[in-house]
Amino acid sequence: MNGFYLYFCGMIQSKLTVGNKVIDFSEFPGAATLREVAEDGVCTTYCNNEYLSSRLTENPVGRYMLLTQSAKCFVDCELEVHRTGAPVMLMTLAKHSDNIRRTRPQEERFWLTGDVCLSLFPQEDTVVNHCKQGETLELFNIVIAESIVRQLAERHPDELNRFCQDFDRGEVFYYTKPNTQASRKLLNVFRSVEHCNEMGNYAEKYIEANVLDCLSMMINGTNGSDEMLSPVNLVLSDKVHEARDIMTTQYQNPPSLHDLATMVGTNECTLKSAFKQEFGTTVFQCLFDRRMELASHYLLDSQLPIAEVGFLLGYDYQSHFCTAFRRKYGISPSEYREQKGDATLKK
Repeated sequence: MNGFYLYFCGMIQSKLTVGNKVIDFSEFPGAATLREVAEDGVCTTYCNNEYLSSRLTENPVGRYMLLTQSAKCFVDCELEVHRTGAPVMLMTLAKHSDNIRRTRPQEERFWLTGDVCLSLFPQEDTVVNHCKQGETLELFNIVIAESIVRQLAERHPDELNRFCQDFDRGEVFYYTKPNTQASRKLLNVFRSVEHCNEMGNYAEKYIEANVLDCLSMMINGTNGSDEMLSPVNLVLSDKVHEARDIMTTQYQNPPSLHDLATMVGTNECTLKSAFKQEFGTTVFQCLFDRRMELASHYLLDSQLPIAEVGFLLGYDYQSHFCTAFRRKYGISPSEYREQKGDATLKK
């Protein structure tokens, strides 16, 4: 990973300490080799050797970076990672951690599966992962550049100005207490962000709303609450039904949540909470379900290629369509067409 350029994070340099032996990652064969670049811009770097197996995946979506870090150690060791780059805000979820100890000059934390953390990092930062043989660490990070935080603060000064002030201080800041476990609501938002590519060409709009949801919950969580719903009233009922009609008819190129709220005469927060209470699902899940319903129709009632079916539903990449379809139906589009088509013929 030495010399590997991260979209938001900058340059990463790593070294491994095993007993009294210190090894720079540049000594590992292939350690800085980019093994995979997907068609949609997702980059994954691997490092495998006798000491550990590690993977770093970057998924740029719109103006955010989704960063997944994982490592499994085969010996007791210390993995030091030094980052140099633009200041960033991180929202981190420990997808898996065997009580890994991570130390910085400012703090020591033991990470457990399900832990979440909201933090700021300056231009330079060094973290040391203290790993025991057989331990595994996998972190999912939503990375927000300082410039974007400042843009958001212009619209939401009461909630975000303090982060801008902390950026000015050029220090590491943790806003979440150690071993704060994600609530079910927060986990669902993290999962929505992680799977945003399944929304096809709507991914950028989709992630924008969910990142703000995640940030709101984490900020509220520092005050002991993740509640952000507002009550539904009878006046809103007509508005959310209109919003659902818009999303299910404009599924190829749907409006952003902000534009949708404006179209029906309300605001984003009210629309989201009212929609969920009225229909028991989210605006984006409603869009997803509509696309999958039409996908089933196209696959069974036409001979269109799978890639074209995906494109008609708003997926620029066939891989994103196939992943979304499998998530809904448990099988690939081609398997679905084959199985359902055979069943129809037998009748």
